Amino acid sequence: MTRMYTALTDHHQNLSLDEIFSPVLGKLKSVENLLPTWSEDTSPQLKRMARKIISKQGKLIRPGILLLITGHLGYKGKKDIKAAAAIEAIHLASLIHDDIIDGSTTRRGKKTALQIFGPDFSLLLGDFFFIRSLAHSLAIDREKIPSLLTSVTQKMIEGEIEELTHAYDYDLSQAKYFKIIEKKTACLFQATCELACRLGRATKKENEALKKYGLNLGLVFQVVDDLLDLLGNPSETGKPGFLDLKEGRITLPIILILKKADGRTRASLINWLDEIKHSSARMNLRPLLRLLQESRALEQTHDLAKSLAQKAKQSALALKPTVYRQLLLDLVDFVLYRTK
Repeated sequence: MTRMYTALTDHHQNLSLDEIFSPVLGKLKSVENLLPTWSEDTSPQLKRMARKIISKQGKLIRPGILLLITGHLGYKGKKDIKAAAAIEAIHLASLIHDDIIDGSTTRRGKKTALQIFGPDFSLLLGDFFFIRSLAHSLAIDREKIPSLLTSVTQKMIEGEIEELTHAYDYDLSQAKYFKIIEKKTACLFQATCELACRLGRATKKENEALKKYGLNLGLVFQVVDDLLDLLGNPSETGKPGFLDLKEGRITLPIILILKKADGRTRASLINWLDEIKHSSARMNLRPLLRLLQESRALEQTHDLAKSLAQKAKQSALALKPTVYRQLLLDLVDFVLYRTK
């Protein structure tokens, strides 16, 4: 983590994910154990591929959210584990496809499916996880839940397409940026909360509050991801720095600095960003970071993330007080101040 990022986060101390998910760690383990079984009835090659990638699972934030909410709602059945696995499979599929689009060889410090299997096999593996998620959701609920997962998958694909459409678009507006990340990232957080509400038979008020919680938490997650691309330590984030810039993604800090720059500075900045795009050599990007810092674009970006985090907390506070509600609040701080 760079000093610049430490300054933005004010050395904030938050609970670890294990602490936040402590009441549902047993169920999260069941989710981890369930996912590999989904490839048991497939070809030997696909089974090996799926197991290898599933073994590289990350933080399981989305399944954890679902299980905290069903815990809050007093759900007593076993479908929450299947639902959490379905959500994680969609997330896993999206990561595989993202890595193909970006040409990423590492994620979380480990080789990606693209690096291990190549683009053709990886594309099909991502498709497999999408389809398996929808197929297994039929065992949970034959109408509402498969429809919800189909809808969120479509939105995520739309978000990816819109992001690719606006690659190297230096006129991208802040409003359009937020619409893209809502589809690309936040809608899965929101769908996770809605799915938990359907399982736990939430009231209309609880459902609305938790959908807003998920949406804003997902937006915070992506905005912080954009900051970490610029300021994070690759040894902590597990992926190369400045990947967004190299792939042409115009993220919030860049949008903010381009918006406030005068004509000459804007032209110079765009020329410099174009140089990053076309350069195969490793460039010294510290001057850009200094410019972002001096213009307060980084600080403004984190302030916007804080504002979204506050909205997420306000939504959670509409729920009745429980230990699960408190952990949902703690999770907002974890996402806002995370370093990887």
